[in-house]
Amino acid sequence: MKSHTAIILFLLSVGLFYTFTNVQYQKVKELRILAGEYQDVLKNASAIVDLRDNLLVTYTALPVAEIDRVNKALPDNIDIIRLALDLDGMASRYGISIKNIQVAMARANADFMVLPEYAGVYDKAAVSFSFVSNYDDFKRLLADIEKSLRIMDVKSASFQVAELSLYEYQISADTYWLK
Repeated sequence: MKSHTAIILFLLSVGLFYTFTNVQYQKVKELRILAGEYQDVLKNASAIVDLRDNLLVTYTALPVAEIDRVNKALPDNIDIIRLALDLDGMASRYGISIKNIQVAMARANADFMVLPEYAGVYDKAAVSFSFVSNYDDFKRLLADIEKSLRIMDVKSASFQVAELSLYEYQISADTYWLK
């Protein structure tokens, strides 16, 4: 009789395990996995907060002049007046007077190679201007535009003879700014 009772209790415990305990045990395992994922997310969030704080400390430690240089290279808006003044300042070093500055707003398009995640980060404007100068001063002005902090891609440069050894130049370029 004792062996029958032991077998019955054993079968009852196995049945109870598979009908109730195992189901609850599987739910606990799932909850542990979910808790581990949440802990990973919390660790990542705290790592991001630490990184943000470190970057903020680094940013505030930068000299204001360096921040201004970065803002000039890729400003957060297109300041047409400042752009015209910068170009005129570069040209005036060589006795050149810029005329007919035109700026046309354009969105960065697909023919410019950009990683997809950065495609919508910036806009561009087409800038064109003309001036009268000799060839040597023209080359010096182009060198200054090339060395300028403002990012400008010269797209075309054309010229016509204006007077003896003077040419009328027309330059078209693209400049960029952050949205």
